[in-house]
Amino acid sequence: MKDFNNYISIFTEDIDFKTFKPDLIENQYLFYFLFSFIRKAYFYILNHPNFYYTQNTSNEFSQFFENYRLIKRYTKKCLNSIISKNKMEIDNIKDSEMQNKNLKNIYIDSFNEIINCQDIFKDYVSKSQTFITLILDVLNSNNEEEEEEEEEFIYNEQLYTLLEHFIKTFKTFNLINEKYNIINPKEFYNHGINQYINYKIECKTYLKILEKKYLNKKPFCLISYKFLFDPASKNEVLKYFNDQKQADQILNSLNNIGGIFPFNNNLDNPFTIFFILNIRRDNLIEDTLNAVSNPNINLQKPLKVKFINEQGVDEGGVRKEFFMLLVRQLFDANYGMFNYNEKTRLFWFNYFSFEPKIKFELIGIILGLALFNNVILDVKFPLVIYKKLLEIEPSLEDLKECDPDLYNTFTYLKNTKDENLKETLSMNFTVTLDKFGEKIVIPLKDNGENIYIDINNKDEYVSLYLDWYYNKSIEDYFKYFKTGFFRVFDKKLAKLLTAEDLELIICGTQKLDFKELQIKAKYEDGYDKNSITIKHLWEVLKDFNEDEKKKFLFFVTGCDRAPINGLGSLVLTFSRWGPDSDKLPIAHTCFNHLLIPDYQNLEKLRKLLLVAISYSEGFGLI
Repeated sequence: MKDFNNYISIFTEDIDFKTFKPDLIENQYLFYFLFSFIRKAYFYILNHPNFYYTQNTSNEFSQFFENYRLIKRYTKKCLNSIISKNKMEIDNIKDSEMQNKNLKNIYIDSFNEIINCQDIFKDYVSKSQTFITLILDVLNSNNEEEEEEEEEFIYNEQLYTLLEHFIKTFKTFNLINEKYNIINPKEFYNHGINQYINYKIECKTYLKILEKKYLNKKPFCLISYKFLFDPASKNEVLKYFNDQKQADQILNSLNNIGGIFPFNNNLDNPFTIFFILNIRRDNLIEDTLNAVSNPNINLQKPLKVKFINEQGVDEGGVRKEFFMLLVRQLFDANYGMFNYNEKTRLFWFNYFSFEPKIKFELIGIILGLALFNNVILDVKFPLVIYKKLLEIEPSLEDLKECDPDLYNTFTYLKNTKDENLKETLSMNFTVTLDKFGEKIVIPLKDNGENIYIDINNKDEYVSLYLDWYYNKSIEDYFKYFKTGFFRVFDKKLAKLLTAEDLELIICGTQKLDFKELQIKAKYEDGYDKNSITIKHLWEVLKDFNEDEKKKFLFFVTGCDRAPINGLGSLVLTFSRWGPDSDKLPIAHTCFNHLLIPDYQNLEKLRKLLLVAISYSEGFGLI
């Protein structure tokens, strides 16, 4: 703390605060930097678990908070200067020509030369991020208690308007980047927004916008600018809306009970507060399909799963296991709904599937239910499926993930200047498929069998093939799949997401960093991080291969994938389950809780843990 105060004093000792000029650019940059820096330290100190005052350090902490108030006060003076100088521009923002969509599009189209100025563009984005974060920091800091200042800060409407204008301008640069792909879209994520946003207030404002419940001017809402949010923050927004929707459904049920017991598990009972699935483990798909196929069933209630003739009570773990087992069966190659590409390890809709289309709707419902109930799924679709759900037009580049060989062929066709292409390839405007050993030829256009690819029509061939691949070949199946998904997921909220966001939120991340898991772990009932059994446990887990790590995660959490933020956001609890014995470990998956006997031998721990995680379905899961 002493070193930190000395560091701050290096910047401030030469400033004469009596003659301080907030309109000087150098002063503005200095205090923007100092305020952002010291505010991060301020929150770190207040939130640190070991933060406390002692007699020896109280003076140093007092000095730190005095520095914080000083820098904050003069940062506000700098912002006041900007606001006063630009008041006319701020007042006229709503009438700005740049807000005209047609002119904005012309402006974006004229920006193609920026592609050659990547460093300049990236520098502008970086500086804009700093300024946005600064305004947010100052706005947030005004809610903190502090001694009354001589100068009242003009932050309210004018500063919010300044923020609004700046973000709208920033949005234009994001649109430019979307069109020309100049820098990584992650450069537009704003750390200040993602760290400090008040989800409750912003979500309520966004709901007013969605429902058009505002009087005159459309309210300013950060959530409307989705490019500022990273996937984890968007997931928090979805959780808020989903939780609110579930709470509303529960309240509606309770208000209309009329003497009916609200926990009744009859699916046809509109008054039950849960959506309850009673499932036979050996008839998983049919039982689930029968339950969700009724269009009158309310799928937006909190989900509870009960395996018939089993003791497990669904506090989260049974639900996770249900999703895992159902997805595994639906995507089984023997089931015939999807084709599995051994090279890409991804699934695609089977053109010759004999399964009824209602089962594709079931898969869409399962994805929607999982998202709505915060369950991660191990679904191996290519990104283009999520693009199609969000009605984003697929491109040739998407084929690189789906079918690399076909992508290479089409890339060659797009780039070749071979005048003898017709003779070189001898390919016509058709698609040839294998149907159980029989060759099926599908024309891409009328008389396609007699039209051969040449230098003049090669681009048309690629375009027609991509349309068939992405759309026509799976049209019937995908329509039902999409219908099922949006029976649960609110289509209005889909506008907040990119395809990458949607995939991460549904599937989590495949990166399993057990070091992050170890850092956040908690220990109870006699264990701590220095216990022999705990040290042995982490040594065993460190040696696990990827498949064993997935099995361990599934055993303890009910899911074999990491949350969207990685394993660092997952807290596992390890409890001592008696002295050394031959008992297998057990898990309470709803609480991410592992109970493990105090094994004194590392190899014994390894052996019994492997047995437990290898035969975990329906065992020790609550």
